[in-house]
Amino acid sequence: MRVIQDTHTAGERVIALGTFDGVHRGHSSLIRSAKKLAEEMEIPLRVCTFNRHPLEVLRPDNPPELLSTIPEKAIQMNLLGVDEMELMRFDRNTADMEPEAFLERLRTATKVRAVVAGWNYTFGRKGRGDAELLKADGETHGYRVLIVPPETLEDGTAISSSLVREMLKEGRIGEARDLLGHDYSITGTVVQGKHQGRNLGFPTANIEPWKRKSLPKYGVYTCLLDTGEKTLPAVANIGNQPTMPSGHVTVEAHALQDGPALYGKKVRLTLLTMLREEKRFDSPEALREQIEMDRVEAMKLFNMA
Repeated sequence: MRVIQDTHTAGERVIALGTFDGVHRGHSSLIRSAKKLAEEMEIPLRVCTFNRHPLEVLRPDNPPELLSTIPEKAIQMNLLGVDEMELMRFDRNTADMEPEAFLERLRTATKVRAVVAGWNYTFGRKGRGDAELLKADGETHGYRVLIVPPETLEDGTAISSSLVREMLKEGRIGEARDLLGHDYSITGTVVQGKHQGRNLGFPTANIEPWKRKSLPKYGVYTCLLDTGEKTLPAVANIGNQPTMPSGHVTVEAHALQDGPALYGKKVRLTLLTMLREEKRFDSPEALREQIEMDRVEAMKLFNMA
């Protein structure tokens, strides 16, 4: 899959539009529909999204936490068979662009054969562009428009990125996984910490995630630690370390098997189950005893004990 950061002209394309944060089941359904259409037309599928979340510009004092970084998003897009992912620049000029001008830009960059968008997708100044405007533009300029309905839960609730974030914040990792259609992971670089885990007898990899990555409810989790060389079963603590505070939120993973040296390396932590919520202990020794119990429970879940 090609990732395109600078707009350039191309031939016939099916275009899928959206923000696609998390690439959840609703997004996957849309992309699969677009891919099927592209295969029928025997032309490439291009996903057009933005290089930043629009609310970073529209709401700069309170930007949203995000489920996926651009590289994480690209991995999921590639798995779904997307041929090209275009990262359109989003700034104040883009935010103020009239929806008709936005569509003209798409038609200028490619020979649009079809556009696929979600039922609630809006675009252009003040979100004035919607499904009806897309359909009208398609009729005028001779391309197909497919509006994909939402994927819903049994009670009719539409699957959304905000609902996934809600599940994560409540520690409901399995439900978040079901909404996503894939495991939730955190990528980051292993940095030097205060070695508190090592001093307690449990050396950890101190992972520095992307600063606006949506983290789950603070607590202890079983996870898989992908080092690039090996994937190791692990137990991770995510939170404020209330017993031995470091002054900021940390993501620390203790591998249950020996692995390579990780300082300075980029790793991926895939969350599996929540063992317990974060809590403050009366002493480092009480914390050490709890960590040992967490480790034993995690090893049982991995069939290692």
